Amino acid sequence: MDSKDYPRTWLARPVVVVIALCLLLGVSIAGNRGGHSLAQEGEATPATPAMAATPVAIDFGQLVAQRPVEVHTGSCDEPGETIAAMTPLETPEGEAQGQGDAIEAESSYTTLPIPIESLLEGQTSIGVLLSEAEAETVVACGEIGGVPGEGGSLVIKLSERNGSGFTGIAFLAPGDPGTTGASVFLAGQRTVAETRELAAVATPDAPLEPIPEPTPTAEPVQVVDLVLLEWLIDMPAETRAGAVNFVVTNEGSEAHSVVIESGGVVVAELRAPLDPGESTILSADLLPGEYVVYCPLGDGEHRAEGMETTLLVVP
Repeated sequence: MDSKDYPRTWLARPVVVVIALCLLLGVSIAGNRGGHSLAQEGEATPATPAMAATPVAIDFGQLVAQRPVEVHTGSCDEPGETIAAMTPLETPEGEAQGQGDAIEAESSYTTLPIPIESLLEGQTSIGVLLSEAEAETVVACGEIGGVPGEGGSLVIKLSERNGSGFTGIAFLAPGDPGTTGASVFLAGQRTVAETRELAAVATPDAPLEPIPEPTPTAEPVQVVDLVLLEWLIDMPAETRAGAVNFVVTNEGSEAHSVVIESGGVVVAELRAPLDPGESTILSADLLPGEYVVYCPLGDGEHRAEGMETTLLVVP
């Protein structure tokens, strides 16, 4: 650099610094003015808070004499038209027994004038309404679908809707030609004792009968595994008398069935043979004694090949 230019450059540097400081100061002042202006606007026109919608209180615990049930097209989330009205659900009447803390289910049975095949072909659902007076409020609902069991029956769950606390099941089975038998069971949160207290308030003239002492628990239904193979029946040799559910599974490579006899009299048998890999439940009420269990297929050929065993039922 030429020695004559050095003083000129040295004098120019302070000027650049001063200009930069002025620019920064101007930006800061403008920002403060902008912030002050927004604050003033906020003070001048305060925002009006949005008015919250007042929720409609629904008494799901009210005592209902009859609870409507409907079959409609579509799903529970997007229901269509009502295609059948079912028998309303009712709480059992009479003297309560057992434990007061039990939760009693409402129930009903309906013969629907619709074959179960039609209910399964399209989108159909079962919806339970709060009451006749509040028929717009759905408390439980379930879509109709699944794998039909023995005889074409089907069990579906009725799930809680609108925070009602109600859940249940519906049992559907083929009836007379063109009809479907439908049993619906629904339970909420109210105990037997609470139901009786509400009933006493509703009908004060009716005395509130005390809940009796708990009765001994009934003998549970026994479950017995029964496996079908070529050529044998694998199952326990002994069981207790009473109600027995035989869980029948075909683990063979051919179709098989089961017959249970006592003294030449058939006590229980499968309605249809099981294909390989299929399972079902065969229910029977057995008295003490000796029973013969066998596969009747092949005009007795399967039985002759070894698919026969003896079951001893003890008291």
